Amino acid sequence: MLDPEAFAVFVAVADHGHFQRAADTLGIAQSVASKRLQRLEHALGTRLIERGSRTAVVPTRAGALFLPQARAALETLARTGRIGMALARGEAGPLTVGYVFSAAMAGVLPRLITTLAQALPGIEVMPTLMETPDQLKALADGRIDLAIVRPRPAWPADCQELTRHREGLLVAMSAASPLASTAPLHAADLAGQTFLTPQFHEEVGLAQTVTALAKAARLPAPLIRRTADFITAASLAAAGQGVILAPASLARLNLEGLVFRPLADHAGTVDLVTLAGAHVPPQVVAALKRDPGSSPG
Repeated sequence: MLDPEAFAVFVAVADHGHFQRAADTLGIAQSVASKRLQRLEHALGTRLIERGSRTAVVPTRAGALFLPQARAALETLARTGRIGMALARGEAGPLTVGYVFSAAMAGVLPRLITTLAQALPGIEVMPTLMETPDQLKALADGRIDLAIVRPRPAWPADCQELTRHREGLLVAMSAASPLASTAPLHAADLAGQTFLTPQFHEEVGLAQTVTALAKAARLPAPLIRRTADFITAASLAAAGQGVILAPASLARLNLEGLVFRPLADHAGTVDLVTLAGAHVPPQVVAALKRDPGSSPG
């Protein structure tokens, strides 16, 4: 196997034109430099440097041709070493991020990717669309590194909340609905409406927010129709099958036939939380906690 230290000697001698200066640059004795160069020449089967009292210390024809390759090999080795150390420090390598659909619409996921790209360019973010319960299980099992989820009363053990993004709520409805032309729109105007609530077969989520809205407005218990996701809910709402109490970022969908209206008498909000598993490198945690676009968890 070719010795990288011998490559370094060859390049240094070629650059300095002098064995002693090359040895001094490398911090070794001249005799050691000479032996390393001889081993390289023996391994390659050719002389690389002209030697002799009357001969200048310059590369031979073979040496001149080999010199760019030797430089490239040393640069590759140095780069490989830097990558290895970055991996060991947690500053490089893949990072799997689970996220709910709203995290993309609200800009939380793009901002997380941008933050890590700027702070730790060696990190490769690998986003995976998952619902909140699936993310929490994957985070606890170590199958994902970060999770962007809706709030829960408790998180899996050893998970750390990094940031929290908060946004207001709008009512999404069919453009043909009488509610679309009601201005201002009040909570009482939603009496008798079917509320389409994505995501939730569990007890915490937008369904709970809808129930709280109805209670605050002294409305009868609302009819809640659960859907698999926001896209399904939005399509049903655009078709006049109900309304959605939706995060304001959902308006970026720009779905034909779907309009969004604020409630004049309700200032509810919903949050998105970024969680880190116990195994996430501290450099990643620190970079995301410094993100100016989110509130620290």
